[in-house]
Amino acid sequence: MKISQKHDVNISGRYAFSPRVSNSRIKVICGPMFSGKTKHLIAAISHYQKEGKKVVVFKPQLDDRYGDDHIVSHDKDETPAINIVRPAEMLDLFHNADVVAIDEAQFFDATIVNVCSIIADQGKSIVIAGLDMDYKANPFGEMPLLMAMADEVKKLNSVCTFCSGKARFSHRISQDDQLVVLGEKDKYVPLCRSCYNELKEK
Repeated sequence: MKISQKHDVNISGRYAFSPRVSNSRIKVICGPMFSGKTKHLIAAISHYQKEGKKVVVFKPQLDDRYGDDHIVSHDKDETPAINIVRPAEMLDLFHNADVVAIDEAQFFDATIVNVCSIIADQGKSIVIAGLDMDYKANPFGEMPLLMAMADEVKKLNSVCTFCSGKARFSHRISQDDQLVVLGEKDKYVPLCRSCYNELKEK
């Protein structure tokens, strides 16, 4: 059965699409701790910059592990960033950029979703990195909604601390019981599903 490619259909007379708007995209990079989310974000930023695009980078003030004015991966790749408290602050700062990059998006409040929608509707591409699950394996913050609205979602894995399998979970090894506890390998280890469930049962 031959499927028509509808070459005779011409909608250009009825619709005028702006390349500026049609080229905007939202990409989400997610995964557990130590999966390389920030490293992938920095690589995406570098790629856009090599294409001659202007990129503005935002990070939550809450995440002060590596200082206030950079995002830094676990293996010390870094790029300058603007430290903000509320997502609405991005609306005053994105206009001269072609691309907006956001790190640790799970730490922002619910307004991050509407802010990203507004920015994308202005023809800007957005690339977002964040944890998709918290230490209890529940969806983290607004990440599920950001993933739902994204044009592309890249899910990364880490390496399980115990069996070296693909790790999807961030297991907290400290006694802290708050939802948000900043830390590195002193507080978290990546685990696969089997090892995570085994520890949870103990």
